Amino acid sequence: MDGTAGYAPVISYISTSLPDSEFTLVDVGCAGGIDPIWRSFGTRLRALAIDGNVAEIERLQRDETHPGIRYLAALAVLPDDHPFAKRKDGRGYWARSPWDRLSVVRSTELMKSDGPRSTEEMVAANQWSEMKQADEAIVIPAYLDREGIASLDFLKIDVDGADFEILNSFDKTLDRLGVLGVGIEINYFGSASDTAHTFHNVDRFMKARGFELLGLTVRRYSMSSLPSRYLWKFPAYTEFGRPLQGDALYIRDLASSEYAATASRLPVAKLFNLICLCAAFNLPDCAAEVALRFRDRLSDSCDLDRLLDLLAAQAQWPAAEPLSYQEYIRRFESHDRALFFPPTEPELDESERERELRHALDECERDLRHARSELEGLRGDLTRAEHEHDEVVRHHGLELADARRQAAEAVNRIAAMESSKFWKLRRVWFAMKRRVGMGDNE
Repeated sequence: MDGTAGYAPVISYISTSLPDSEFTLVDVGCAGGIDPIWRSFGTRLRALAIDGNVAEIERLQRDETHPGIRYLAALAVLPDDHPFAKRKDGRGYWARSPWDRLSVVRSTELMKSDGPRSTEEMVAANQWSEMKQADEAIVIPAYLDREGIASLDFLKIDVDGADFEILNSFDKTLDRLGVLGVGIEINYFGSASDTAHTFHNVDRFMKARGFELLGLTVRRYSMSSLPSRYLWKFPAYTEFGRPLQGDALYIRDLASSEYAATASRLPVAKLFNLICLCAAFNLPDCAAEVALRFRDRLSDSCDLDRLLDLLAAQAQWPAAEPLSYQEYIRRFESHDRALFFPPTEPELDESERERELRHALDECERDLRHARSELEGLRGDLTRAEHEHDEVVRHHGLELADARRQAAEAVNRIAAMESSKFWKLRRVWFAMKRRVGMGDNE
């Protein structure tokens, strides 16, 4: 999913400090492989990766080298007697969807005429519906119970359809499994129905179960009526277009006093996993807050000062020599503008501003005179060329075309210069001088 960190050194440090603890991930919709950030957990990682694409699961399992990662070809479903399924009453996953009007759909149709595509190409282009799907259907919480998985740290859901149904299958088990975070693909389109897979419904569901929104991305898709450039080498989201989908990250905000009771029930390993989870999604600030709040419970298992220094290094990445946590905080408390505010232009007094303006205007006039001189020369060349038209057509046709092109470019350049900010400033400048009685050459 979107938003994972490229640099999170605290994860490796905690994995070294607590080698016997585990971090458990369930990735529902794992086509393309699990995110690289999870592999930084090393031998602590226990992952169950689920996808309905049989060929992709076989490929991932064949290439996998981590002993703690297991793949399952299955479709995640919701029991028919679940309250959410009854409310949904057979309605589709989406409502008011613009999908058929998007440029991505048109591009996909055009690409089909290019002939058969490899499994990897179809997975990359999200054409999972055209590939063989698994026969097995599972209710994931029930499957975890059968497999003896009693603890889950992070749940990721991205199946392009039943995401909200799968999330609802965990309605009674998020607390029991001690889930620390959920990442789910959300839709920004949809109806007001409480069963539609929309951002507002997902947000309400997660907030009701004690999770806070700590990350949100937006993917834009252009309409086929005026397509935008794709951001990948296959049809997907685009540079401009309506906000269609994104990834929402929900994490338990255990540093807040509102969740003190929840935090007190969790073992120390879960608190360390929460720090790692925040760092994994480039939230070193949230990770540091957890470390400071539970310093007394965590300090027996690792060097908390070292842990905070690593989080500060992540906050300053890619600095070659990052400040320690203590120095970083000291600089913030001293209101260090160089470190915590964007650089600003030095303030100029009025005389300096006037000199800068005069210099800019001089440069503008110099460029304009040069361009006019070039234009006059080109016009002379063009006139001579037109007088010798027959000869030029026979022997120098390209020179005539080039002269015309250069003349047109010069005219356009002068027109652009005369409409530019500097030329407008020039007019204001001369108007000001005339009002104070100065000549144009003074």
